[in-house]
Amino acid sequence: MQSESVGEFFILLGSLFFIGLVVSSLAKILAIPRVTLLLLSGVALSPIGFNALSHIPPGWLSFIADFTLLIIGYLLGARLTPEFVQRYAKGVLVSSTIITLITCIVVALGLIMVGVNVYVSLILGAIAAATDPAAMIDVLHQRDRSSEFGKTLEGIVAMDDVLGLLVFSVALSIVGYLDQGNGSFEPLFDMVYEVGGAIVLGAIAGYVSAKLLNAKRQTQPVIVESLAFILLLGGTAKYFDVSFLLAAMVMGCVVVNVADKAADHLHEIEEIEQPFLVLFFIMAGASLNLDAGASIAKILAIFVLLRIVGRYVGGILIPPSYTIAHTRHIIGLTLLPQAGVAMGMALVAANQFPQVANVVIPVAISATVFFEVIGPIITSKCLDYEAKHNQKSAE
Repeated sequence: MQSESVGEFFILLGSLFFIGLVVSSLAKILAIPRVTLLLLSGVALSPIGFNALSHIPPGWLSFIADFTLLIIGYLLGARLTPEFVQRYAKGVLVSSTIITLITCIVVALGLIMVGVNVYVSLILGAIAAATDPAAMIDVLHQRDRSSEFGKTLEGIVAMDDVLGLLVFSVALSIVGYLDQGNGSFEPLFDMVYEVGGAIVLGAIAGYVSAKLLNAKRQTQPVIVESLAFILLLGGTAKYFDVSFLLAAMVMGCVVVNVADKAADHLHEIEEIEQPFLVLFFIMAGASLNLDAGASIAKILAIFVLLRIVGRYVGGILIPPSYTIAHTRHIIGLTLLPQAGVAMGMALVAANQFPQVANVVIPVAISATVFFEVIGPIITSKCLDYEAKHNQKSAE
């Protein structure tokens, strides 16, 4: 980059951070989730708006997205302390599994019943299970995450990556068997490799990082070492083509359970999370394709409706003993935000089954636009409802 281009790039980055500052204040005034306003800001700066992000270097969005998700995954895993596991793990696992499976079944069967191709229906049913951890965490950042409901949601979001990948792999295997001459266990083998490899890499990185943290004096900062291990883990996971998000979660979980001074260390990581979240959501908004769903509006509308119904019904079906009783009718709706994971699944499915690409990709992209903008608002309203219920119960 020439000096003039570098200068423009720095000005652009500074402007984006300033937009994030203004949006954060505006979100509090309007009682709107910050992530929604950041995404809309990105849309305004995109080619269909002011086209102000043309100076962003190629590949920069991908770097920001991957690094942000690494940090988010790491911090999500770090929530799984021994105290959390003892109190919430069983309920989180049961709740996440029920909501995921019911969402997939409702979407897949609903689409089949209205005449959508079976392959497309099964793939979209699996994609419907994906949740956006970045949007969920950002909304929770604006709330009291120490509440029982907030901790439960964090645990469910942490489980989504594993369950979503499992369901998606099974769906691809079923479609492969239905597709004449293309039946294979390969998607299941890929799933085992991706999940197993991520767990092994995350566990190794977490253990080594925790031992290093234990060797440091209490007053010494550990941010450099922490970032070194997180980035090395992310790069290694990418190299071996395993889930870097799951690997980061496992690393965070191991560190918080092995390191003696994990609290200060996690606080340092959280400090650098916020600026990257701002860039992540603005650039994500700028990259949204708002025209993708024009030709498949009917399928898109049905998919959106069925996903909302599936999330709601999934929450209702959670046994009362496994979750907070008064949240069963809202817990599924809090998990509506959807982003990059869903689009990644759509691209994988389209690559393996090209005959569904012209439907699956535009539906996934268009649904992502809808749920990434509307989802956080619904999540926020559900959290407000739960907080008011707790306040009334305390009176």
